Amino acid sequence: MPYHLDRAVIEEARKLFGPDSVAAVLRKLSESPLPLEQSGPPPRVHIAVLWNSKGDWKTFEYELEGAQHDWRDTLVSAGLAGEDWREVLKRRGVDASGW
Repeated sequence: MPYHLDRAVIEEARKLFGPDSVAAVLRKLSESPLPLEQSGPPPRVHIAVLWNSKGDWKTFEYELEGAQHDWRDTLVSAGLAGEDWREVLKRRGVDASGW
């Protein structure tokens, strides 16, 4: 079942990826399953994948695959694993109030 991507995820993807690849990035995020019963909110994991990719398609694919197997490593490397993850997002201009 595809994810409905949060507005913050879409905005971060647009910041990091050019207009030629952002649609493919968003589609891949939407269609790639995460271990939701154990992970944090999907937008948190999605943003971690985007940040870790630094706008590079190959790195994005690698990070997304990693998140599908161990989302915790993805959150750690993006700085979103601690209890202050909402503050980290806020400092970087991401509104996580809805999740």
